[in-house]
Amino acid sequence: MKRYSAIAILILAFTLQVFSQKREVKVITFSGYVLTADSLMGVPFAHVTILNKGRVATAGPDGYFSFAASEGDTLYFTSVSFKPSVYIIPNKLESDKFSIIQLMTRDAIYLNPTYIFPWRREDFHEVFLETHPPETDLERAKRNLDRERLAALGAKMEPDGKEAGSQALRNSSASKYYYGQTAPQNIFNPLAWAQFIQAWKNGDFKKKASSDTPAPPADPNANPQY
Repeated sequence: MKRYSAIAILILAFTLQVFSQKREVKVITFSGYVLTADSLMGVPFAHVTILNKGRVATAGPDGYFSFAASEGDTLYFTSVSFKPSVYIIPNKLESDKFSIIQLMTRDAIYLNPTYIFPWRREDFHEVFLETHPPETDLERAKRNLDRERLAALGAKMEPDGKEAGSQALRNSSASKYYYGQTAPQNIFNPLAWAQFIQAWKNGDFKKKASSDTPAPPADPNANPQY
């Protein structure tokens, strides 16, 4: 009988010790800053997770955080593009407030490129197997910088203000070059006569005259007027 009484006393003492230890856990105000290790800049909106309680707190835009925790809690700091870090709150703190500065190291994350096309799944066979694949940025740049293409576009462009002003000044200068005297006529220019005779032999004037001839009237009985 004494044996069972001793066992009961030991169990009661152990239970009281466990409850006393649970009651001795101090709740503190845990605060601080989450900073980058290389430049000591605030890590905005970093997550602070209390692993043994499943609670999550979020730092502010400047990396400052403040929340209620307990002695011995394990904290897990995470943020995108930073390596996670762990901090354990010490036991038997003298004050109910505790602050730290947690440094986090940058972590480069490389993602595979993803191309999004405005096509449905049903269009896959037609677009990728029956037609040519879409051109790349390099191919598009080569096409836009093609000399013949640029020359054709430049020939169709209207002169801007600078070009128009420069042409007006050149015309004015040419008109004033022979001011007070008779400008030379090409009728006395032997080179112009040589070009005229060569064009006559080539039949350039006949081609132009045939292209300028009006079409015959629709009515064959009508008498055309000359």
